[in-house]
Amino acid sequence: MSKSPAKWPRQPLRFLATTALASLSIVMMTSVRDAFAADIEHISLRYKFQANQSQHFEYSQEMTFLSRKRQFQEQIKSQTSADKHLRIISVDTDGNALIEPVIDRVRMVSSKDEEPETKFDSLETAKDPESCPPGFRGIMATVGKPIVQIRFSPQGKVLSANGINGGAAAANGLENDSSLNFLIVLPDQPVKVGDTWKDDFEVNVQIDKSLKQGIKLRREYRLAKLDGSRVEIELKMGTITPINSPEIDLQISSRIMSGTIVFEHQLGQIVSRNVTVDREVINALGAPSLVHTSIVQRERLVPNPKLAKRDAK
Repeated sequence: MSKSPAKWPRQPLRFLATTALASLSIVMMTSVRDAFAADIEHISLRYKFQANQSQHFEYSQEMTFLSRKRQFQEQIKSQTSADKHLRIISVDTDGNALIEPVIDRVRMVSSKDEEPETKFDSLETAKDPESCPPGFRGIMATVGKPIVQIRFSPQGKVLSANGINGGAAAANGLENDSSLNFLIVLPDQPVKVGDTWKDDFEVNVQIDKSLKQGIKLRREYRLAKLDGSRVEIELKMGTITPINSPEIDLQISSRIMSGTIVFEHQLGQIVSRNVTVDREVINALGAPSLVHTSIVQRERLVPNPKLAKRDAK
């Protein structure tokens, strides 16, 4: 008696078909996910300035400068807060922006050891210019008016600077000293989390009364975190030129900063910046001596104060 051909039970067949379909769906979903991830992992960081707009910032700095030599000790402290804004004058087809930075108000408190504090508020001083302490008159001269117009590339590099209202020296400094650039330099190529890029520049230090020396420094940035449209960028600084002199080390100690910048990459603007300096230099004032520099700087983007007051009414 011949046997009929064996037949697969329907249940296993259904199971195999379902499994195959599920596997195909997983493969397709994985491919789509990987393609999407590859697309969003690398992002292009660019400033996206818009003509006839202003970006307003609140800035603060706390500084302590402590020096010791044998029985002598001196401590200088200062606290500074400022309201400032960047006025974007124009933007060309390549995204290069002509910008005027303006300090709107400055408040400062400084002290030396046990001496009385010296206080300064540009708003109050404007009412009585003669009351301005001599040490703050240079700052007062820059409040409320632009002294330089700077052309920036979309990567934040200074292309040119032009002094206005007596700001020729400031413009010259910006063109020749990259450390004075108040924007962070962004990478030329798209980056993903974990990628780094560098900004090398040179500063001059005084060797003696007539001789100066160039010292190369490096800012290294790292894309630490991507959270929606915001990225967190870590900043570390160091020296490229070997430094064997404590006197030179002291001159650059306040420039060696580290910290975090938050950048809104869809809008193309800095949201906040928090950086610190914490350095000790031994024997810069002769042996035995110690100089400790501590600086904390904070800056954050804020709404236009005038518009905020108007909207609150």
